[in-house]
Amino acid sequence: MTLLIKIAAVLFIFLTLILTTITVRVFKLRKYGLNFADLAFPLFVVEFYIISDQAYYHSLLPQLGLALSALAIAIAIYFLRKKRTFYYPKFFKFFWRAGFILTFFLYVAMVIGLFIAN
Repeated sequence: MTLLIKIAAVLFIFLTLILTTITVRVFKLRKYGLNFADLAFPLFVVEFYIISDQAYYHSLLPQLGLALSALAIAIAIYFLRKKRTFYYPKFFKFFWRAGFILTFFLYVAMVIGLFIAN
């Protein structure tokens, strides 16, 4: 692994969060119910693919897809058991925000793995 990939992986974390926060503030997206996590989620998925594809022998995108699928199933079960109703827009918003958190932590774990691997 080259040093350039490691540096890019770390910079992506900070640049994505800064860029999405600035975008939300400049375009006043809060009044539409959007926050930085709504914009950062797809960016982290793309960055996860780019860095894992370059750094590892295989891309780790299928593992991310599996984790997001398990998250969607868990959220659906939560809504059906606790709320006794399934309202798709509320599910999608909850999934989108929880997916951001999951993707962010998996991306950070991948970056840590890059530095540990050598």
